[in-house]
Amino acid sequence: MNVSPATALPTGVHRLGDRHVNFHLVQDGTDLTLVDAGLPGHRARLTAELDRLGRSVRDIRAVVVTHGHLDHLGPARWVAVEAGAEVWVHEADAPILRAPLRTARYWKPERPLAAYAVRRPAALAAPLHLARLGALGTRAVPEPRTFTGGERLDVPGRPLVVHTPGHTAGSSVVLLPDRSVAFTGDALVTSDSVGGRVGPCLICRAFTHDSAQALRSLRVMSALDAGTVLTGHGEPWTGGLAAAAAAELAVAAGLR
Repeated sequence: MNVSPATALPTGVHRLGDRHVNFHLVQDGTDLTLVDAGLPGHRARLTAELDRLGRSVRDIRAVVVTHGHLDHLGPARWVAVEAGAEVWVHEADAPILRAPLRTARYWKPERPLAAYAVRRPAALAAPLHLARLGALGTRAVPEPRTFTGGERLDVPGRPLVVHTPGHTAGSSVVLLPDRSVAFTGDALVTSDSVGGRVGPCLICRAFTHDSAQALRSLRVMSALDAGTVLTGHGEPWTGGLAAAAAAELAVAAGLR
């Protein structure tokens, strides 16, 4: 297994973001799908990557959101307006997209962030980073398209969406079966800076709605066939049956 910034990604898959947050572009011919959208402050990085690829925002046909947290919605509304792109999310998280600054109506963490910060002041670095990059300025997506899980979406790349609740009620893995790639969002990460862990794990309970359900969802992930795992936080995880191996390691790592 390999967790390395230098990991080569499958053809047509591009990783964006920064050391705290990942999101990804998928190329399908001249069309693009954005898997998650980072933070509002990542808009410039997205446009820079599009320029590098010789594309523009108008080539993005869809945004597929793994779950409804602010660091995954970023400029999704801007993309929808500029490109006429559809924004997709599991139906259970659609209310969050419609009112992202009222997330607490639909999602509550199991533990307070302060419980981690008291023990590890460095735990505050990632939340402060999210605030600096405009998380609290995230714009609503009034009319997202929704899925229930188990279907392939009619968007560039033809991703298969698999419902993996726990982190949020609608948390889902986005699979590219033809490229053996699994985008796990925060249902499985390889860096939990608040909990202080590196390697496949569940994100800590300060950002998890139902940890028992999140553990059960790892069993779903362990049955997925993907050689590259791309998460919302942390480096790519590759090699062999990467999704299955990463899920098993996350189960063994337990909760924090």
